Amino acid sequence: MSINAALRLMAGVVILVSLALGTYVNANWYYLTGFVGLNLFQSGFTSWCPAVFIFQKLGLKAETCNCAGMTVHQGLHIIAGSIVLLSVSSVVFLQLEPMILAVTAVVGASLVQSAFTGWCPAMMIASMLGFKKTETAQ
Repeated sequence: MSINAALRLMAGVVILVSLALGTYVNANWYYLTGFVGLNLFQSGFTSWCPAVFIFQKLGLKAETCNCAGMTVHQGLHIIAGSIVLLSVSSVVFLQLEPMILAVTAVVGASLVQSAFTGWCPAMMIASMLGFKKTETAQ
């Protein structure tokens, strides 16, 4: 598993678990969902995420892109992070119907499955928008 796949897996699992906890335990758990969305969004622009250090220590391989511009994974982080932030903030701050968080659950599930399959709709959209593909370093 690559570092990017592990990041998607971790983000997706935390999104789904925090949504469940927010729905069934306490709505304050939605702040964790929002934090994951914010971290995804910022990592799309900065290519920095605290979990990368952990995954590197575990021996996971990084993906590289010998190209100028942003990678598909950065595009995925921007798209997924934006959707998560918009839906969570609309529920938490604007007091809109929590059913909107179903969109966030779909994003979380898509991130989890993409960690195993290597494909998700946001990756396809990012690729169509001109984000560059990466290769796992040997």
